Amino acid sequence: MMDFEHKNNDFWQPANKPQDGQPAPQAMEPVTQSQPPVQQSVPQVMEPVAQSQPLVQQPVPQDESIQQQAEPQPFAAGTQSYATYQQWQAAEAKKHRKKEKKPHSRKPLIAIGSVAAAAVLFLGGVAFGGGFRGSNEVPSASSSGNLPVLSISNTPTSDSKKQNAGGEMAGEDIYKKLNTSIVAIQAGGNQAASSGSGVIMSKDGYIITNAHVVLDENTSQPMQNVSVLLADSQQLDAEVKGYDEQTDLAVLKVEPKSPLTPAEFGDSDALQVGETAYAIGSPGGVQLANSMTSGIISAINRNITVNDRVMNLIQTNVTVNPGNSGGALINKYGQVVGITSAKLGISYYEGLGFAIPINSAKEIVDELIQTGYISGRPSIGIRGQDVSEQQQRFYNLPAGVQIASIDSRAKAASEGLEIGDIITAVNGKAISSMNEVNEIKEGMKAGEQLTLTVYRPTAQKSLDLKITLTDSHDLEGTDPAEEQQQQQQRDAREYYNGGYDEFDPFQFFFGY
Repeated sequence: MMDFEHKNNDFWQPANKPQDGQPAPQAMEPVTQSQPPVQQSVPQVMEPVAQSQPLVQQPVPQDESIQQQAEPQPFAAGTQSYATYQQWQAAEAKKHRKKEKKPHSRKPLIAIGSVAAAAVLFLGGVAFGGGFRGSNEVPSASSSGNLPVLSISNTPTSDSKKQNAGGEMAGEDIYKKLNTSIVAIQAGGNQAASSGSGVIMSKDGYIITNAHVVLDENTSQPMQNVSVLLADSQQLDAEVKGYDEQTDLAVLKVEPKSPLTPAEFGDSDALQVGETAYAIGSPGGVQLANSMTSGIISAINRNITVNDRVMNLIQTNVTVNPGNSGGALINKYGQVVGITSAKLGISYYEGLGFAIPINSAKEIVDELIQTGYISGRPSIGIRGQDVSEQQQRFYNLPAGVQIASIDSRAKAASEGLEIGDIITAVNGKAISSMNEVNEIKEGMKAGEQLTLTVYRPTAQKSLDLKITLTDSHDLEGTDPAEEQQQQQQRDAREYYNGGYDEFDPFQFFFGY
C-alpha cells in the first residue's frame, strides 16, 4: 500500500473565557505546534508499517461556514463512500501511531511500496470513435457485447519556432479539458485502506487506476469497499473488474447516471526530452483532489528495476506525491501519455518521478477489460536474492540467485527444486542476478520448460533441473502453504504467551 502525506492543520480552541458582562470573543486562536496534542497515543506492540500522517479535519473559517454547510461534501456521512472514507482515516491514524524511525541510507532506493506489484502502466480514457456522440444515454458495454478498447490518438504536428502552433495548449486549457476525466479513489478493507487517483476510460464508467490502490496489501485481493469521487463531487461505488499485480494496473467500473467524460490518450513514443508535461491527481486524498502540477519530460526509456523486474519508464520532474498513483501524466497537447505513481521513485531525491508509457499499457488494459486478468505470462514460482560477492567469498558459493521460497502452487515445487539452491545458469546461459533470469524467462510462455543449473550447498554439487513454467495468474494471491505456516506460527505464539502476542518493551525505545 502506498504512503500518504498530509499537512498537519492547527487545532482550534476558544480564546480566553470572557469575564462576566463582557461580550464573548468572535475569533478563535490557533494552538501553536509546540503544544502537546489533545490525546496521547498509548504505545502498542504491533507490526511496523509504512510511515503516514494522520488525516486531520480541515478547519473551516468562520465567515465561510454557512456556505460550506450548504454545499455537498465529498464522501458525505450516511453514504457507502463515507464508510470507506472512515476506514481510510482510521487506517492512516493507526499507521501514524505505529510508525518507526529508520536511518537514511546513503544509497538511492527504489520506493516499492507495500504491494508486490512490478511496475505501473497507466492509461486514462478511451476514445470511442463516434459511437456515443450526440446521445445522452449511457450505453452498456456488457449488454451490447462491445467492450471498450484503449485508443491512442495521433500527436499533433507543431513548429517549435511558433508559440502554441500545431495544437499545443496552455496549462489552464489542459486542466479544463482533463479535470472532469480525473477522479479520486478511496478503498477500504478489513484492516487496510488506501487513497489514489484514476482516469475515466469510457463514458459508460470504466476507470483505470493502479492495482495497489484497490488491493489489500495483506491478502493481495481487492478491498471490499471502493468508492470514486468525480470532479463535480458526485460519489459512486466502484467494482474492481480486473487487476494485474505485476504491472500494478487495475480497471474499475461504476454505474453513472449520465455519460462521463473520457480522457484523450496520446502517443508516448512521440515524447521528447525537455518538452512540457503535466500531472493531475489527488495527492494526500480527497481533500486535495484534482490537483495539477507541471514540469518537463526528463528522460525516456529509463530501465528501472522494480521487484526483480526491469521496467521501461518515462522520467519526469513533475511533482508526484502519495495519492497521485493512478493519475495522469499529460503532454503539452492535453493527451494522457503515461500513468504516474508514488510507488516509483528514489527516496530523498527531489524532482524525480516516473510513469509507464501509455503505448506499453494498451495490451494490458485491453486484456484486463476482456478477461479480468493477464493470461499466459510465465512464472517459475520462486522468490530469490542475488548472491553477493561477500557471500561468495565467505561461504565459498558461486555467483547466482539463491532461492528463498517456492510457491506450492507452482509446477517447480514438484520438479526437484529446493529452497537454498543457487541458480547459476538458465538454458545453458550463466547468470548472476534475478534480472538475467527474468530476461530469459520472459521470452518463453507458460507451460514451456526451461533448464535451471543449480548449485545445492547442502550436497555441495551442481545439477540440471527441467522446470515447467506456470501461468502467473495461477499464482496470484497468498500461497496457501505459506499462509498455513504463518497461521501455525501465530497459534504457537499465542499458546506460549497465554493468548497474548509477544511483548518486547525495548521496541518502544529503539524501534525496529
